[in-house]
Amino acid sequence: MKHTIRVISGNLKGRVIPFLSKFPDADITPQKVKGALFSILGEDLSGDIFFDLFSGSGQIGIEALSRGASKVIFNEKDKARYSFIKEYIQEHSLKDNSLILPLTWQSAIDFVKKNGITVDIVFADPPYIKDKKSDDFYTSLVSTISQANILSQDGVVIVQHFTMNKLAQDCKLLHLVESKKYGTTTLSIYRIKE
Repeated sequence: MKHTIRVISGNLKGRVIPFLSKFPDADITPQKVKGALFSILGEDLSGDIFFDLFSGSGQIGIEALSRGASKVIFNEKDKARYSFIKEYIQEHSLKDNSLILPLTWQSAIDFVKKNGITVDIVFADPPYIKDKKSDDFYTSLVSTISQANILSQDGVVIVQHFTMNKLAQDCKLLHLVESKKYGTTTLSIYRIKE
């Protein structure tokens, strides 16, 4: 049985996100990995623009809002999940600090670029492809983010992926600085090369 999704910290701490009651078979980021992600990013995201590229339940972006992000760009191409995020954001008066997109990941990156938005944090948790062939997908994903030039100078890209996948050390302007493993899940952290 899957656990309830709750906001871990910040001004929305303890708030329930009832995603699993509507999507009981969905794969979501476990609370332990979500906690680890925000340990990497820090408790206070005040002033940061956070880009949640594969939002799913919206829990990662909502956690970022709770921790003070000035804006979160949610992107979820699945219509039902997009609607869930949109309704949750409206119900909890988070609309002023949120932008919710229903696009493919490539189109979402393009939207951010065309609108001149500079982001501080990109979190990418695409649906897991549990084979070695997906390594090329991750290289393409990180390279596309890099080429779009949407990241602030001190920005970070964090990719959540199946541990057996090995991500490239260098993708255009981005360099893999660290990978942290949590069982079958890994968080790979990229920053702009110095």
